[in-house]
Order: sequence, then structure tokens, then C-alpha cells
Amino acid sequence: MKPAVLLLSATITLASAISQPVHAFGQIGHRIIGELAQNNLSPTAQSNINTLTKGESLAQMSTWPDEIRSDKNWYHASPWHYVSIEDDETWDTVKRNPKGDIIESLERYEKILIDPKTTKKDKWEALAFYVHFVGDIHQPLHVGHSHDHGGNKVKLKWFGDDTNLHSVWDSKIIEHQKLSYTEYTGFIERISDKDIKNWQGKSYYDWADESKALRAGTYELEKNRDDQPDLRFQYIFNHTPTVELRLQQAGIRLAEKLNVIFGQ
Repeated sequence: MKPAVLLLSATITLASAISQPVHAFGQIGHRIIGELAQNNLSPTAQSNINTLTKGESLAQMSTWPDEIRSDKNWYHASPWHYVSIEDDETWDTVKRNPKGDIIESLERYEKILIDPKTTKKDKWEALAFYVHFVGDIHQPLHVGHSHDHGGNKVKLKWFGDDTNLHSVWDSKIIEHQKLSYTEYTGFIERISDKDIKNWQGKSYYDWADESKALRAGTYELEKNRDDQPDLRFQYIFNHTPTVELRLQQAGIRLAEKLNVIFGQ
């Protein structure tokens, strides 16, 4: 391949990577949520879901919506993974993306899952997206500021390596624990009945409002001696409880929703 073509190809690849939002909670985070939800399904819901997925677990299918993002047939789904709203905006005043957003997508896929006329193929896709988006909406930066693309434009260092704020909340805090998704689920699934009761019965807008309220704290950045954002152990210590709370809430709420949808 000629040098000019190589340069053009590299430029296009880089531009594509920059324009694509980072995946919420990463593979491990989404699988934790799926595993936690699976462990809290009713027997009826579990049986009906197994029939649809042919035994594929929620953890397995939870990452499919990220895996297809490089497929041009699914480029239109990119806006579905997040919603942008500023601090002084409300859901009545914010200008929503006409191409869809995460709240619209959760509402749409819930209707598809409930509809008895939905084909098995469409229902499987709807379930995979639904599982994934329940995780996405609980990541604070997926209910983000439009000016910095949910923290994607906030460049910083993670233990000295270049990254961005969104990536830290997607995966780096979770991956720092060096646990598999099943181990991590086991560590955080001791949840009181009181907490479960308090978390259930909320709307998608309530979930989004929680993320919106939490996101200000994500910008409290640890700095190095050169006064550059360089996140290390203190940031992990400060924010791991929030990350784990959102994983727990997403898993419990996903189970709650699926128990209703597949509980008949």
C-alpha cells in the first residue's frame, strides 16, 4: 500500500475512534450487571429467558451492543447509548436527540419485549440492547454534558498513562480490582432487602437523574506535582463505592424489570 494511502487509512481509523463514545462500564461492568440480574430472576422469568436465548446468559449477551458498533449496519444505534443534559436543564426543557437516546431506547425495547407479536430474532436483539442499556444509564457519564461528550474530551492520565475521564468510569476503576466478573459479582451481591426495596419502582428518568446528580463528583480530579490530572489510588478509593453502588442498582433493577416482562 502506498504511504499516502496508509496515512489516509490511519487518519480515518483515528477519526472514527475519536468520534465513537467509549463503551459504558466496559465488558466486565456489563457482565457484572448481567450476572447480578441473572441471580435475582424469578424461576419463571429465568425459564422464559433461557428459552429465548437458548441458555445464553445475560452476562454473555450484555456486551453484544458494543461488539456491533463497528458494523456499519448499526452505526445508527450510537446515540442510543447515552443522553446529554446540562446541570440547569430538566427533562422538560432539554433538547433531545431526534435520532434517539438511552431513555427513549429503554422505553422502545421494553415495548418490543412485551409485544407478543415480536419475532424471536427481534426479541433476542431487544433483550441484548435492554440489558446493555440498563447498565449504560447507571454510569454517571452516560447522562453527560454535551460539550465534553460525557467526559470523553476530558484528557488526563491514569497512573501516568494517557486516557480520558469517560474511560476511567467505564472500565479502569473496575479493572483495577483485578477480578473476573463472576468474582466481582460475588463481592458485591450481598445487598440488603431494605436497599433492594428502595431501589425498585423507579422510572428510567429517575435512574438518569441519579446519574446526573453523581456526575459532578467524577470531575474532582487528583493532580500530580505538575498540576496535571493524574488519577491514582486516591481517586480509586474515593469513587469505587459509587461505581459499585451503580453496578448493584443496575443489576437489581434489571432483574426487577425482566421479572415483570418475562414473568408471565
